[in-house]
Amino acid sequence: MKKRRKKNSKITFLVIPQAADSPLQASFTRKTLMMIIILAGLIIISGGIISFLYFDGQAELKSVNALKKDNYNKDETIQQLTKEIEEIEEQQLNISNKQAEIKQLMGIEAKKSSTVKPSRGGQGGDERTNKRQEDVQPFYLAQNIKTTLAKQEKELDDMIAAVNNNTTYFRRVPNQWPVEGEISSEFGWRKSPFGGRGESFHDGIDIAGDSGTEIAAAGDGTVIFTGWQPVYGKTIIIEHGYGFKTKYSHNSAILVNEGEKVKKGQLVAKMGSTGRSTGPHLHFSVYKEDNPQNPLIYLPLPEKQ
Repeated sequence: MKKRRKKNSKITFLVIPQAADSPLQASFTRKTLMMIIILAGLIIISGGIISFLYFDGQAELKSVNALKKDNYNKDETIQQLTKEIEEIEEQQLNISNKQAEIKQLMGIEAKKSSTVKPSRGGQGGDERTNKRQEDVQPFYLAQNIKTTLAKQEKELDDMIAAVNNNTTYFRRVPNQWPVEGEISSEFGWRKSPFGGRGESFHDGIDIAGDSGTEIAAAGDGTVIFTGWQPVYGKTIIIEHGYGFKTKYSHNSAILVNEGEKVKKGQLVAKMGSTGRSTGPHLHFSVYKEDNPQNPLIYLPLPEKQ
């Protein structure tokens, strides 16, 4: 009888408030208390499982969103490459038309031919096309093709101007070095001079020198911009005609005004390091129909010392 009474005995919880109110008490049998403890444990475990599933789901959602963003970036890259190829096709068509014009000037009967088929270059290699160092090969390929075509087009333009005795063309083409000095950074894709693993497109050449070195216009033209540009600092842009523009950046001083006509070789600025720069140099860009060109296509080879 004693053993049975002990098993069914009750446990009483007494809560005594600070005020003068009567104490609160609750009594539970051992069996009931055990059930309450088990239920509370199940609730805690269930809450833990639900929390784990929630945060795991959030992590998976982030992974899916990152994948979607990566695919979006790849789509943007493909669109950019498609645009590059379209520009190449247009450039090849222009070259074909100029070849026909030269043949006509020389009295050579032009043969009727089919539409020019663009050369898309070889295929293969890494297909990833983001801007990390190891992923820019397609951009290199496209730029190399465009540079080769620009050289061919420049040669054809020179031939047409020579046949027509067009001296104005040769005065306006940006074919004079704006300043003497070593090329510290070439045209095209390059590692960032400010650190980091990625590569960026450099739309001109950097010519290093001393601060204050005189800078000359690369051809006859009209100054269409003077002032400050983000990254480039104090900048001059000259329009030369025939689709050409040149840009001179990071200057310490600008010596011409907007609207002013300048001659090839005329002093227009002084070298500096304004804008985003690691030291005194000239950033020199050449544009043809607003597309950046490698300035070395037009500049003569420097004389050997």
